[in-house]
Amino acid sequence: MRRVAHLLALLLSLPALALAQTKPASGGPEQALMDIEHRWAETALKGDVATLETILAANWTGVNPEGALDTRSQAIERTKTSKFTKSEVSGMKVMLLNPTTAVVTGTWTGIGTGSKGEKIDTSERWTDVFVNQGGAWKCVASQSTTIKK
Repeated sequence: MRRVAHLLALLLSLPALALAQTKPASGGPEQALMDIEHRWAETALKGDVATLETILAANWTGVNPEGALDTRSQAIERTKTSKFTKSEVSGMKVMLLNPTTAVVTGTWTGIGTGSKGEKIDTSERWTDVFVNQGGAWKCVASQSTTIKK
């Protein structure tokens, strides 16, 4: 009878255990990655190239909403010359593939002026791939798609 009671208690606790596993641990890698994404969005507001350089891996490649490839140096140059009044990320989800690799998805909303003087008022859905290099998370690849209004 005692075994049945223990087994029943275990079975009843499984949904709670499963739910606990889907929530990011406070201060864990999931939160660290979301914090990086927020800092990345802030770089557009401040033209903060130094922070962007700490986020992007040396070999970072991005696919922009127009389908073109961007290099790290192009992203840094664009950050220097663009002027945003709004740059926010939301709806983020972090998927840890293993202790050193993660995929982060979300939505970015930006309003401002692009590096060529063009007006920007857009929302984009994005995917970033991060690798933990020497204890620091670095983005190695990104892709963005414009959300049609």
